[in-house]
Amino acid sequence: MLKLHRYFLLTVAALVPLLVSLYAYVGQLKPFAHWKWIDICGEGGTALLAAVWLGIICYNRPRGLVTRCFAFGFAALMLGNTADCLDEFFAIPKSHLWDNILESGLNLGGMLSLTAGMYFWQEEQRSLNRHMEKRERVFRDHRGIDRVAQIANADYLRQQISWQSQHGAASLVMLNICGFHKINRHYGQAQGDHILQSLAQWIVFHIDAQDVLCRYAADHYVLLLPGLNAQAASEYAQTLCDLIQQTAFPLSQNAVAPASPSRERVHLQMRFAVSETLHSDTLTRLSRELQQAAA
Repeated sequence: MLKLHRYFLLTVAALVPLLVSLYAYVGQLKPFAHWKWIDICGEGGTALLAAVWLGIICYNRPRGLVTRCFAFGFAALMLGNTADCLDEFFAIPKSHLWDNILESGLNLGGMLSLTAGMYFWQEEQRSLNRHMEKRERVFRDHRGIDRVAQIANADYLRQQISWQSQHGAASLVMLNICGFHKINRHYGQAQGDHILQSLAQWIVFHIDAQDVLCRYAADHYVLLLPGLNAQAASEYAQTLCDLIQQTAFPLSQNAVAPASPSRERVHLQMRFAVSETLHSDTLTRLSRELQQAAA
């Protein structure tokens, strides 16, 4: 992500020595005995921390309105506190007001920019919460995300089952891709992983807001369907499987040789098993049922 912000970061970095040069040129270096170390540590430390926060924002976020607000805010705070700190080293003539205006303006502008960033970040978070609703529901833990499918993993699923068992009836549907090993063998594991992720995103898009999708293992997905009995869940799963089987999932162009014009797509055949019981051994039982159906 840093590459996306390199020009902005280079500009901010270049302003620091320019600021030091300005104070050194206009002001007069104070005697060492007049340096106030408490102010130097406080203002210099704040400038340093603002620089660290700026780096964290630019390292972790792509370009956008929220990123710009946070980046400008932290950059302004860093420069404002750097100017405050330079006041402890250089005596500026009383007739010069620009240093006070510079310090106050940068700090105020930084706080205003950060406030705007917090407002727009809140709006962004609401949108992300709606997007993540089918993946996390009542829990949020980045450690529960499956690396391949980019949805919740088996540990997270067990948390959801435990919570749901205490808060109302629900059904579990385990979905399995028929003959998925043939896709891996024919196209390679990279393409297989891409298909798993594409299928996960497809299911997330098509299920209801209160439903939760998780990856159980390999090519097994599990849907937690609150409020549905086994029969309703079976009908729901059958409709979903029929739709999946009518969909052609494209192979990843990143995993194909650059010279290849291939736009090949894969059709998936699905099977499923349903349980209305939410016990610790339910997932194992559903997996065994699917294995027996495949045999």
